[in-house]
Amino acid sequence: MSEEEKTEEQPEIKEEPPIEEVAKTGFPILAIVVIISLLLAIAAAAGVGVSWFKNEQQQLQQAQAINSLKNKIASLQQAQQVNKNVSATTQAALNKQQQEISKQLTQITEKLGRNRHDWAVSEIRYTLRQANMRLQLFKDKATALVALQLADSQLAKLADPALYKLRGIVNKEIAALKAVKEIDIEGVSLKLTALSEQVKNLEVSITERSTKSSPTKLPAVTDAGDIAAWQKHADAVWSELKTLVTIRRTDKKILPLLTEQESQHLRQALGLKIEIARLALLQQNTSLFQASLQEAITWLEAYFNAGQPAVVAITKELSSLKTLQLTPDYPDISRSLAKLEQLHADTKTVVKEIPPKKKNKEKAKVKKPVASKEKPAP
Repeated sequence: MSEEEKTEEQPEIKEEPPIEEVAKTGFPILAIVVIISLLLAIAAAAGVGVSWFKNEQQQLQQAQAINSLKNKIASLQQAQQVNKNVSATTQAALNKQQQEISKQLTQITEKLGRNRHDWAVSEIRYTLRQANMRLQLFKDKATALVALQLADSQLAKLADPALYKLRGIVNKEIAALKAVKEIDIEGVSLKLTALSEQVKNLEVSITERSTKSSPTKLPAVTDAGDIAAWQKHADAVWSELKTLVTIRRTDKKILPLLTEQESQHLRQALGLKIEIARLALLQQNTSLFQASLQEAITWLEAYFNAGQPAVVAITKELSSLKTLQLTPDYPDISRSLAKLEQLHADTKTVVKEIPPKKKNKEKAKVKKPVASKEKPAP
């Protein structure tokens, strides 16, 4: 390869011009830096301006919101004031209506001659009447006691010194009614039912007669010799019977012999007597109750085996039940009602002495001179 070819293949190396030449021909670096700084300053100023504008806008919106709130508050205050005026007017109208209503109620109360005290006393009087009716007519101790206790609580709430003695009488009647002991009707009824069931197993003391027995036929007598022999045998038998049989005198009623069917009827009749006593117990009929039990005891002693333990137990139980008083002696609880009626009558007489019409006339007479004095004042 020739030298010319080598020189052509090598690249040409350009030499950089010196700095001074570059400065003379292009923009200087300092100018570029200054330009960039100015651009950044302008951008920063633009950002500050934008933020300031936004703040101004926000402050303006806040001021508008505050103004609108102030307007709303003012309108609300105005509405509140209007409502206060309306409520004051309404309250005044209501007060006036209430005064008129109370005045009318007072007039009605005066016309009827009643007040709260009179109504309370009337309720107490009604309660005492109910207590007396339940005890006297129906022998209902529980309801009468509740009514008396209710009257006592009403007197305590009323707290009227004029009714102090009345409350003392009511408390005495409550104590007297509590002291009365009542029998257990249900328990006695169940006991009588059990005794009536036991009657079926009792033994009848009367010897039962045999339905198959027939009278003994005497042998036919033919001649005098046979009669004599028969008489001898009869005398011998009679002498033997005298040693075996003891004759006793008795005043008791001689009862006929009973068959098995008749004994069963006797037990049923005794059970019916006990059942009649139970019904009299439920009706609180003391006389019929005691009479039925006494008849049952008499039948047990007369017709049944007194040695049987069941007969002894039933007789003892019936004798104990016969002593019961189905209607105990209840105390008199009408004194409190009589006392209250007397107080009510005294109150009526006092009210009649000063009629309400005279009072109204006196008030009218007093008002006339007052009105005449007030006229020349203005």
